[in-house]
Amino acid sequence: MIHVLYLDDEEHNLTAFRAAFRRDFHVHVTTVPSEAVRMLQDFPIEVVISDQKMPDISGVEFFEMIMADHPDPVRMLLTGHADIDAVIDAINKGRIYKYISKPWNEAELKRLVEEAAELYRARVRSTQLNRSYSENLVLLRNTLQQIQQECASHPDVPQEQRTSWGNALKRAIAWIENPESPF
Repeated sequence: MIHVLYLDDEEHNLTAFRAAFRRDFHVHVTTVPSEAVRMLQDFPIEVVISDQKMPDISGVEFFEMIMADHPDPVRMLLTGHADIDAVIDAINKGRIYKYISKPWNEAELKRLVEEAAELYRARVRSTQLNRSYSENLVLLRNTLQQIQQECASHPDVPQEQRTSWGNALKRAIAWIENPESPF
């Protein structure tokens, strides 16, 4: 089930959100930004929804604040105010996925949260794959360097063959170290 965090200074919005989506999602709600940060640390939050207009911090400021420590959860800004500057800031600074107007359409918001959760899972998977590829490339480079050393000093292989194999291994190692270089 998708973990959704909703930050809003209006308690009745949180109550309505929880009532509307408690059967579909693991719903985490709060009116306090510091509590929202704690929830991000304590739960596997996939989607973060924040109201834009709050007394102590804007939704965009909240998203900016959490991005360094929590880059993967997908962010959506919810507001009853049609403020184009907030939308621009949300996109440029808060890197939001969607901007949603209040009052929300329940079916539309449910669909958007589900899409956002798919994006979250794709981000996490991509991060995991990149980490695995990086680790595997380091292992491959080390193995190729070992083969290169053994090849260069192997007495039973003719010098011309050692040079050819050594050059090919050198190119492969260089490409691993700099994938943008030509192979």
